[in-house]
Amino acid sequence: MKKLEVVPIGSQHPSSRSRAVVAAVLALSVFACGTDDDAGAPPRPVAVLSAFPAELAPLVVQATISKKITIDGRVFRIGRLGGVPVVLALTGVGLVNAGNTTRTLLDNFDVAGIVVSAVAGSTLRIGDVVVPTTWRFKGAATAYPATPKWLDMANAIAVSGTVSFEHCLIVPDVSPDVPVCLLHQPAITVGGVGESSDTFGSVPQPCQLGGGDILGCDDELDAPTAAASNGSVRGAAAAVAADAPIAKDMETAAIAREVAAHGVPFIAFRAVSDGAGDPLNLPPFPIQFAVYYKLAAHNAAAATVAFLERLKP
Repeated sequence: MKKLEVVPIGSQHPSSRSRAVVAAVLALSVFACGTDDDAGAPPRPVAVLSAFPAELAPLVVQATISKKITIDGRVFRIGRLGGVPVVLALTGVGLVNAGNTTRTLLDNFDVAGIVVSAVAGSTLRIGDVVVPTTWRFKGAATAYPATPKWLDMANAIAVSGTVSFEHCLIVPDVSPDVPVCLLHQPAITVGGVGESSDTFGSVPQPCQLGGGDILGCDDELDAPTAAASNGSVRGAAAAVAADAPIAKDMETAAIAREVAAHGVPFIAFRAVSDGAGDPLNLPPFPIQFAVYYKLAAHNAAAATVAFLERLKP
């Protein structure tokens, strides 16, 4: 039996309820936010997934959260973001965690689609936001496509150049008082192939209580979130070859596989945390990642919110 807990924001924890409570909570706290003019039915929420707390934090602080629902130990935040109803959640790091969380989400929520907002390694520049056309597991032939209509929307956002991206940050060990700034203007790139892999095998990696904004659990999202940087610039589109492996991460292919099995729309915004254009000329992952992951997470979130705003009726 699934363990389910519904926590109204600002209230005490109630006892576990049946799965039917999920539908009731969504109807009262999300669906009541608007109606579907075509069918007369309430709009379905869009799910937004990130792997670890630092990736989801810049979205949570912009969202209006009305409820938190815990199912089998996974926390789902219900509310609005970018003018649309959303379900926000952490998948946890790695392929098994990502697949399991996505399956739990799709088994319990009637969502309009899934958006991934997170960071990745890439041959592109640090801070750039990558939106691959397809995702695959490393070494596998099967590819899982992002939804074409959603890719068109992402491309329109990229071409518009209207999204403000972070490009400066404080690096305490290098420049504790003066921000370090990228020498390029971060851009959105739509196209290419994303690859996912990890070294965990079939063993899900648990989060760590008190593990901070990378290794930590959902409770880290309830702590104050510091700004990523000290400046932002407008980003425009960048070109990419159609079959180039431009993003490497540890979750998205597993998410995309579950999405394909359920037949719901899907897209991933992965900002580059370790890649080209490092003004400090640091060694690649994990050193670059450790310095730039927050900046990248904020840029992925900025692109994600811009995308959600285009989904408004």
